[in-house]
Amino acid sequence: MKAKKRLRQSRSTGKPTKGQAERIDRLKRGECVCCWINRQQGRPTAYFGGCDAHHLLSGGRRRGHGYTIAGCPWHHRGVKPYDGMTDAQATEHFGPSLAHGSKPFHAIYGTDDELLALQEQLLASEVSP
Repeated sequence: MKAKKRLRQSRSTGKPTKGQAERIDRLKRGECVCCWINRQQGRPTAYFGGCDAHHLLSGGRRRGHGYTIAGCPWHHRGVKPYDGMTDAQATEHFGPSLAHGSKPFHAIYGTDDELLALQEQLLASEVSP
């Protein structure tokens, strides 16, 4: 019996340009765009520093390095901010996590394009994120 050849998994985007890498670095050092929205609405924020750069998708593939938003570990990957907190408690306090479902996440925070537009405004005004 022949062994199956394993295909290498790759990302749908290549290496970022210098400008894209700088933008991603700014996102990672800034505030989560969802936490920023929460703060504007008088709601608590999940994290106070350090974010992931979430690549937005189209048809299940990354749209490119320029299509990224800042997401804290909770809003991006579903990592609870406090030990012992359940997913339901974290969702109640901090809003839904994208990792637990895109429909509830987008119902609260807006579409990918709306989040990207907000992220661009925040970066342009040099307000956190």
